[in-house]
Amino acid sequence: MSATKIAAGHRPRWRGMGALTALLLASSSPASARVVADAIYTNGVIRTMEAPDDVAQAVAIRQGRIVAVGSTKAVLAYRGSGTRIVDLHGKTMLPGFIDAHGHLSMLASLIDFADLSPPPVAGVRDIASLQSTLRKYVAERAIPAGQWVQGFGYDDAALAERRHPTRQELDAVSSDRPIMLLHASGHMLTANTRALELAGLLHDAPNPTGGVIRREADGKTASGTLEEAGMYRVMALLPKPSFEQRLTALRKAQDVYARYGITTAQDGAASPDDYALLKAADEQGALKMDVGALLFFRAPWQDMNAMPVSAPRQTRLRILGIKLMLDGSPQGRTAWLKEPYHHVPDGRATNYHGYRQMEDSELRGWIDRAADHHWQVFVHVNGDAAMQQLIDVTAAADAARPGAVERLIAIHSQIVGPGQLARMKALDIQPSFFAAHAFYWGDWHRDVTLGATRAAHISPMRDAIDLGLVPSIHNDAPVVPPDIMRLVWSAVTRTTRSGVPLGIEEAATPYEALLMTTRNAAWQIHEDQEKGTIAVGKQADLVVLDADPLNVDPARLDSIRINRTISDGTEIYTAKD
Repeated sequence: MSATKIAAGHRPRWRGMGALTALLLASSSPASARVVADAIYTNGVIRTMEAPDDVAQAVAIRQGRIVAVGSTKAVLAYRGSGTRIVDLHGKTMLPGFIDAHGHLSMLASLIDFADLSPPPVAGVRDIASLQSTLRKYVAERAIPAGQWVQGFGYDDAALAERRHPTRQELDAVSSDRPIMLLHASGHMLTANTRALELAGLLHDAPNPTGGVIRREADGKTASGTLEEAGMYRVMALLPKPSFEQRLTALRKAQDVYARYGITTAQDGAASPDDYALLKAADEQGALKMDVGALLFFRAPWQDMNAMPVSAPRQTRLRILGIKLMLDGSPQGRTAWLKEPYHHVPDGRATNYHGYRQMEDSELRGWIDRAADHHWQVFVHVNGDAAMQQLIDVTAAADAARPGAVERLIAIHSQIVGPGQLARMKALDIQPSFFAAHAFYWGDWHRDVTLGATRAAHISPMRDAIDLGLVPSIHNDAPVVPPDIMRLVWSAVTRTTRSGVPLGIEEAATPYEALLMTTRNAAWQIHEDQEKGTIAVGKQADLVVLDADPLNVDPARLDSIRINRTISDGTEIYTAKD
């Protein structure tokens, strides 16, 4: 970048720029602008993400906005007596990362659970290590008899036994405490006998609509594993933390996001309680990053029509749109596929291919309602049968309306069949790919759930980009940690846990992967005028990396660490040297 970019003609700040806006709009050069920066970041590699080769040396910030981008000499013209000068020492600055899909409040709710994740997140490798981790958790927290024991992150795909723990195996940890372990996918749980008894599910309970209670050999007694809607009766019994406890947990969750360079988080299936917490945190100044909430369609909203759904951002908290759900998870084998699973779960018919979560008529009703109210729609869709349902119902809605449904976001888009991406482009259905699947579940998909051919085409980023779609990528935290650089590495290398590439023909380039976590992610949620690139007038959401991701071996992308995270001009994370 040869010349410093200045603020002439930039858009006003959402949260109110006042006198600074007027000053910037009137300026045409640093000398005449008389704008004094609060902070200047200099001597770095500033990748603006405006174009692959658009690189600057310094950035100036005032009142949460970017006021100059360019050479160190030019940007230092904005220095005043009170300006903080930060020497980046050659480190790389990017736009702040945007969480294209995740669950901030869910991460907060699980932050003090027993961590039962496999490596590299934690150390649970088999049923025995799961049991020992739980016993240690109970002992360290001195959980009394009768009180709940809660864990998260166990994954049958990564356990040596390649199965869920049974209720009896959890009874061996404790039979006088109810135990609930949430699967890594968030779509299943395993409970011990006491928990099943309290929920009234142990004997002869019918499967709820949209869910399954897995059974023992007698076909009646619950084995402990509950799928999808089958989880709800157990979840309803879990202890409810106080508001202050939840607010403390929310602060901890934001700290996790900040450590990974995220400046805009998502709460991707908010309930009324979740939204109330976020709103209170926003009003109290307890949100250190922007948050986009998706209102979950099954939740008991008092009057969704009266809420500011998809309205422009005014504060840290914004309701992006509504969240629908068409199927489950491929790793849990509850996603809805056109063809049967490669290996069906025990006790299922040989033609088992998952199941739907919503009838066409209900989906059409939600799409029409959203269009009538100008709400953006976000749809959980993993399998190709679910994707076909979304395509067909959206096309029918478009045909019956004067204007087409715009920028519908297909969350996960894991198994997309031939021709479906082209139909998505025609209908403006934009994918947000769960690109981390290639690493965390690639081996499992190849060997168990999908088989080699279908597994090689999960998250078809290359096809989507080449067709002209505008995809994003995400981690779906807390399903996996909100580690953006591991996500970028996974999108570029598509390397599985065993170190084997999976469908490398669908890989993104490093620049494309970074676009999908910055500019594309901002565009998908209609915030690209304010975020996603480093440009004068935009919100000062920035991340500093200890290496340049476009100038390292792609195999090392996941080893790049976050040095600083800057949200709205404020450093919310600084690495300790």
